[in-house]
Amino acid sequence: MTRDDQAMLAFATRWSRFGGGDEYILPEFGITPDVFYQRLLTMAKSTLINDVDFATRTYLMDFCASKLARPAPKNAAAARAAV
Repeated sequence: MTRDDQAMLAFATRWSRFGGGDEYILPEFGITPDVFYQRLLTMAKSTLINDVDFATRTYLMDFCASKLARPAPKNAAAARAAV
């Protein structure tokens, strides 16, 4: 696992209890929340985080899936439509 992967995992486990900390993802990692949760979900499903216990891994997969399933904010949808 890379240092960035470890930072994303630590961030997600710390902030997931508070809704995810979406407003801090872009400044912290330079990626949008959707990209962050997709990468984290991929990590949780792969063998990259074998050192994370099963309960945490399962929780993160569920959390990421729920974040990715939510509708996009209106301003983000409008920005995509303008492109």
